[in-house]
Amino acid sequence: MIERLASWDSSLFFFLNSTNALWLNPIMVFFSSQLIWIPLILFIFLLSYRELPKKQLFLFILFLLLSIIASDATSSYIFKNIFKRLRPCRVEEIKLVMNSFGQKCGGRFGFVSSHAANSFVLLSFFFSSLKNTKKIYHLAWILPFVVSYSRIYLGVHFPADVTVGALIGIVWGIVFSSFFKTSKLRGQSS
Repeated sequence: MIERLASWDSSLFFFLNSTNALWLNPIMVFFSSQLIWIPLILFIFLLSYRELPKKQLFLFILFLLLSIIASDATSSYIFKNIFKRLRPCRVEEIKLVMNSFGQKCGGRFGFVSSHAANSFVLLSFFFSSLKNTKKIYHLAWILPFVVSYSRIYLGVHFPADVTVGALIGIVWGIVFSSFFKTSKLRGQSS
């Protein structure tokens, strides 16, 4: 069963990694860079600043930071060190046939994607914590999906890496959102 899942994961990786174009390469590199976090974090801070009283804003930022730390620690240190699954760009037989244009490979292990976990935790926490956001703001969900796809496109993660990373981010976002909402209720009752 595990071998079959790994085979499907590899097949899906090759399909998604092969959907490349010269003009798309720098765009995918940008979506995998650290710069992509700036607009997402600014979006969250500006909207939460408008929506929340100052005391709640402090708690919101605290629990948001804790959710990011939990997500990053789970993906970067716990999962990668337990599973020790090599990134596609670290496997010679894959590296020889995958789309590659000189991009960085990253660390040795890839399961799970910290990029996926951390981009999904941001929005998961935000939308779970602030229920009355405008519908148009939900378009921000496109960003973590593009970030996750960029990791496969660049050959640094398998699809399962980004899928499980996204799930980890969503779970931590919901968990810390519930902590925030509980703390917010306690603050209102005192």
